[in-house]
Parts: sequence; C-alpha cells; structure tokens
Amino acid sequence: MCLELLSGVRQKTETDKAVQACNDYLRLGAGRSLGKLADCYSEIFRTNPPTKALITLKDWSKKHGWQARCSEYDAQWDARKTAEREASFQQGLALDYERVDKLKRLADFLEAQVYEVSADGVYHNVWVPDVKQIGSGEYSERVDIERFNGTLLAEYRSVLDDLAKEVGGRIRKNEHTGPGGSDLKVIVQYDDYNPKTS
Repeated sequence: MCLELLSGVRQKTETDKAVQACNDYLRLGAGRSLGKLADCYSEIFRTNPPTKALITLKDWSKKHGWQARCSEYDAQWDARKTAEREASFQQGLALDYERVDKLKRLADFLEAQVYEVSADGVYHNVWVPDVKQIGSGEYSERVDIERFNGTLLAEYRSVLDDLAKEVGGRIRKNEHTGPGGSDLKVIVQYDDYNPKTS
C-alpha cells in the first residue's frame, strides 16, 4: 500500500520515503525549512527516518515540487481554520439568542430559589441559619441566628444585569471630565437604561 501525500499528486518516480519526508515537511507548518526537517531526522529518538541527509531532502524537494505543495497545503489549512472559526461563531453561545436563552433559564432558576418558601412560610433560601459566638473562653455562648443571603440576591441581580446588557437594555458610556478645564481627566462609566421599542 502506497503512502498518500497530504498535498499534491504523487509522481511516478516518487518513493514512499520521499512521500513520507514531504508529508513531514508539510506538517512542520509556518517557518518550515529543509534544515529543520534534517535536524528532526538526525535526533537520536527518531527511528528509521526516510533520510538523514540534507542533500537528499533538497533533491526530493526540487524534483517533486515541495514548495508548490507547501503553498497548496498552507492554503487548504488556512481555509479549514477559517471555516471552523466561522462555524464556531455561528453556533452555540456565540449566538446572542442562545446566550439570552441561557441567561433567562439561569434567572428563572435563581428567582425560584429566592422565592422558595418552606412549610412554615419562611423564605428559607433568603434567610439562612447560622451561628454566632458571644464572649470567649469558658464563658462563650453559641447563639443560633438567621443570616440574610445577600450572595444569592447579588447573583440574581447580576444575571438580570447581564441579560439587560445582552438585549441592549443597558448602554455602556464613557464620559471624560476634568475639573476647571485642567489637563487631568477622569473617566466616568455609567449605565443608561435604554429599552428597545418594538
């Protein structure tokens, strides 16, 4: 079974060793050189390379048009990377409506946590049990308390804020101001509410 070239058409006089060397040369990518390929083949851990002689690589390169194959290979590789990049920007979280959908689901989940009520009518995720120690040493006393779960509310508000930014409800502005016209300028950032109208 003959080796297949990564790029170009195999010539009748091209041996398997020449094809393997060409493929290895192509895989070196940008900055490739015959000298680098010869160095790779000369390394001790490389078993049974097609050749270790730089002059043989130069001969194969010239005879079988490696430089033209490189141009074709690099162009194909670049086109593939571009296509994959464009595809990744056209699916999943790269799409605004996908991000909005996930943010809405997260907001719904957090809201359900905030408003979840226990059997005795307490918002048990908003007011969570905690303990506090009063005093120290042998006179210390443990006191059971309820602590406001500000983290949960902060996360919920953060998701709502992200959602508003994603749909254009908050516009980020920068204002440059300087007291008394001085050269010193302060950057002030604030969010304006700007609901979209249908």
